[in-house]
Amino acid sequence: MTQHTRSGTPFTAQTTMLEALTADPSLGMILMRALHLGGCSRCGFDPHDTSADVATQNGIPTDRLLAAMNRTN
Repeated sequence: MTQHTRSGTPFTAQTTMLEALTADPSLGMILMRALHLGGCSRCGFDPHDTSADVATQNGIPTDRLLAAMNRTN
């Protein structure tokens, strides 16, 4: 099952983390469990960064981050 934003489209590489977390408040816990993102200062991110930026900054393939965000992994 794919998680969609309120507009009905999947999260993309250009979706900011703020947009994603606003559309799906449970996403923070999902990202922490799946990728150890956002739980501490070492793995935190700026909410205005895109998902592609966050993936790059944390050495995670963008498609893997998007799979977790969209629940397709």
